[in-house]
Amino acid sequence: EMTRQRLVDLAVSENYLRNPTLAGAASEIWRGPGAEGGLVSELWIQGAFPSKPSQDTLESLASEGLFPRDLCEHLDSTGEFPAKRPLFSHQADAFRHAAKSRSGEKPSLVITAGTGAGKTEAFLLPILAGLWKHARTANEQGMRCLILYPMNALVTDQVTRLYKLLKDQNKLSLFHFTSETPETDRKAEEWNPCRRRSREAARASIPDIVITNYSMLEYMLCRPQDQGFFGPALRYIVLDEAHLYTGTLAAEITLLLRRVRDRSRVAPEQVTHIATSATLGGTKEDLEKF
Repeated sequence: EMTRQRLVDLAVSENYLRNPTLAGAASEIWRGPGAEGGLVSELWIQGAFPSKPSQDTLESLASEGLFPRDLCEHLDSTGEFPAKRPLFSHQADAFRHAAKSRSGEKPSLVITAGTGAGKTEAFLLPILAGLWKHARTANEQGMRCLILYPMNALVTDQVTRLYKLLKDQNKLSLFHFTSETPETDRKAEEWNPCRRRSREAARASIPDIVITNYSMLEYMLCRPQDQGFFGPALRYIVLDEAHLYTGTLAAEITLLLRRVRDRSRVAPEQVTHIATSATLGGTKEDLEKF
């Protein structure tokens, strides 16, 4: 009703009907049913069916030795991911697939699920578990996980969610790198030490997880002061909203990721690549081709 009234008020104002009778008649029509000239149609309701649950929980995965027990307890204590909450089947499948390592090769995967179905957790849980279990060694320089988004708004949203999961612990660190990231701590917000506050702080102590967009990643590869982000510690690369990467942009992203791996001195099989999308569909063959 609010939307309807605002549209009617806008239409009356924009068309500036000076005759009160005519203005009243137009308003009456515009407030009416869509089929009779109204500006707003009847509501369309679409069923949003829940994802299929699995038998797995963080608690059960920890009991199997697949998920770190102390990380499970930490996530449970934050309230952001209860230990006994059943995982959706695509989250459980993604976790078990990513946990496998065949002949030294890291498995890669594409996750497709509807909006709000927990795609983020489907890639974050295996990444957090992997980074938590395997601490950075003395000679492993650079970021350990790179998460790429097409837009700054998505970067901001994602880093906020990840920060809620990781604050009040000191084993993993994160950083979001966009054009809006301040250069020094002086102009930055106050955060828990697990989250780097500025570019200066991140360069001085390279974080485990870097969340950025592909434009900023290009700048990072070109700037001498950002070379510390790239090193043999790299183990995960995530491409969210993967359906956007088609045509010329897909070719550019492919070359960009090759440069990242070359600069980091890691082979493709040493990195778990994860792509996610809410709208990418088709048969298994279509997805493999994509």
